[in-house]
Amino acid sequence: MVSRGELEAWLNEYLRVGEIADFLPNGLQIEGSARIDRIVTAVSINLEVIEAAVREGASAIIVHHGLFWKNDEPVMRGYRKERFRLLLRNDINLFCFHLPLDLHPEISHNRLILEGIGAEIPEGSGTSNPVGLKGLFPEPLPLDGLVRRVENLLNTEARCFPFGKDTVGSLFVVSGGGRNELDEVLTFGVDAFLTGDARESTAYVAREAGINYLFAGHYNTEKPGIIELGKRIERQFQLEVRFVDVENPL
Repeated sequence: MVSRGELEAWLNEYLRVGEIADFLPNGLQIEGSARIDRIVTAVSINLEVIEAAVREGASAIIVHHGLFWKNDEPVMRGYRKERFRLLLRNDINLFCFHLPLDLHPEISHNRLILEGIGAEIPEGSGTSNPVGLKGLFPEPLPLDGLVRRVENLLNTEARCFPFGKDTVGSLFVVSGGGRNELDEVLTFGVDAFLTGDARESTAYVAREAGINYLFAGHYNTEKPGIIELGKRIERQFQLEVRFVDVENPL
């Protein structure tokens, strides 16, 4: 068991919350029980995750996408009210870490994806893009082999616009909603770009620019970091942490 304050302080320090500006309040979003003995993690807060936490007897939920965003309607009604009500009724703490997890030097989704598919990450990643990471393969991979590695790691079906080289020696990864980063990624000289989603125009741009564009889902590309964070918490505090996987096709 750990106090809420001790867990909150460790999370804020480990994830460098005070150093990163974001589109939502990172850290503790809803205060619950003062003592925490079991934790549920998930990519995004939703009713199914909260109900799982209630069944598990969890005193805290930690997510990547939280309940409050800066441009949301500032009224607690409808589905927001139901989420809020269930959290308060069961005295469950809600923590959220968005960009602090995306940008983390050890457990960012991008780093874990690259490491998980066998890519090496050069010092500084070699680009100016703060939300992505570049990886190099010791031996270039056939494009279909890269797709299979991504699918096996993330347990999903990846889609690909195969308009670049047949073999891939370099890959840039932006987990989640990275479709708007494509123009900048084209300046990096990489063989392929992996992200979570695509726009209607993405296939045309990839074809005309001659790059392999892979997308494996916003949800699935943002599972690695929150899962690994749970493992770090388990080791740090000897708490039971369980990841709730709510299937999401996007």
